[in-house]
Amino acid sequence: MKKTLILFLKGMIVGIGQIIPGVSGGMLAITLGIYEKGIEIISDIFKSFKENIHFILTVGFGILISIIFCSKLIKYFLIKFYFPTMLLFIGLIIGGIPSLINKIKSFKKNNIKNVLIAVITFFIFSFLALINFSSKNNYFGTIGFIIIGFIYASAMVIPGVSGTALMILIGCYEIIINMISNLTNLNVIISNFKIIIPFGIGLVLGIIYVSKFMNYIIKNHEIKTYYFIIGLVLSSIFIMFIQAFNTNINFTSFLIGLILLIIGFKISTCFDS
Repeated sequence: MKKTLILFLKGMIVGIGQIIPGVSGGMLAITLGIYEKGIEIISDIFKSFKENIHFILTVGFGILISIIFCSKLIKYFLIKFYFPTMLLFIGLIIGGIPSLINKIKSFKKNNIKNVLIAVITFFIFSFLALINFSSKNNYFGTIGFIIIGFIYASAMVIPGVSGTALMILIGCYEIIINMISNLTNLNVIISNFKIIIPFGIGLVLGIIYVSKFMNYIIKNHEIKTYYFIIGLVLSSIFIMFIQAFNTNINFTSFLIGLILLIIGFKISTCFDS
């Protein structure tokens, strides 16, 4: 019982990391000591099936509960205090960069090809965001939400990548957080059925296949993987700054935002240490 409760609480912490832009659920899972086991279980669930199902359901339920209730709080602050909240998120993302830099410094083979991976990733994802790849232009249909679910799941599995930062990057964060924050409302679930089902399909497929992929990629291409992650992080920061400053900002809001950016940075660096 105690072991189950601990797993559930760890799942809740990972869930918090998954819903807050700038915080990586995968990185939190590593810190809490459940990442490698989770990847191993998902990659081969039928090995020790009963034990694996218990692990997945316990951790998964903790993640789900945390995401549902934290999303309501984040949604409120984004509506009422958009600019300061965005700068807090940006600070959290920036605070995670030193740990990524230290990670690539530990590799012996750092060359121009690896740097190009980060640069190309930055420009590709920044370009996608700048052409306004968003639901407002009706880019997202059933296939689109399957892809979004797959991307969100990928960020749950890939350490150092924030799923919500990626959702902001491709312009669908508000849709996803509205959907998640109202999962306890039956009427909203029914009205969002065409979103929830394809998103859920993409989520499940992403968790299964990206877990298998991460087992391979980390063992065989670890350096390139981390350079790709750095490219994603930098593009997220760039786009989030543009979105944050593309609003009406008064001096008080700017000052509070600046303070929160510093606080977010400090929190993130302390966590990494």
